[in-house]
Amino acid sequence: MGLAERKELAAFKEESFAPKLEELKAAAGGADLQVTLDEASFTTVAAIQMISNGIFDRLIDDLKAVCGDAIGKEAVRDGIKTVHVIHKEDPGYTLELAGGTLTVKAKVDGSLGSDLPGYGDYKRYLLRTL
Repeated sequence: MGLAERKELAAFKEESFAPKLEELKAAAGGADLQVTLDEASFTTVAAIQMISNGIFDRLIDDLKAVCGDAIGKEAVRDGIKTVHVIHKEDPGYTLELAGGTLTVKAKVDGSLGSDLPGYGDYKRYLLRTL
């Protein structure tokens, strides 16, 4: 990770991370979710710039849908403790829920829909998995 990437990541963490985390917790029905980033994997400025919109906004939107009732809120509270985000260079994305950690591996600087989970993808996955 070069200087430009380190500066971009520091700016994201300072300006955007806390508000997005609060939005995520609210969308999850008040669940005390934590978010971790595999910082070393974010090797481009473009990937770091897409974390907010490409990862957080879609997950927030889908969690609102999943947590629209008491059953969904309980499932998320019981099933997800941490969201771990990994940027990968290869095309495509994967979602995995194990041991209370939802791992998102995505080409974060890639194209929406094929490299990043789109709106509805988290919802479909969580409805099958939780």
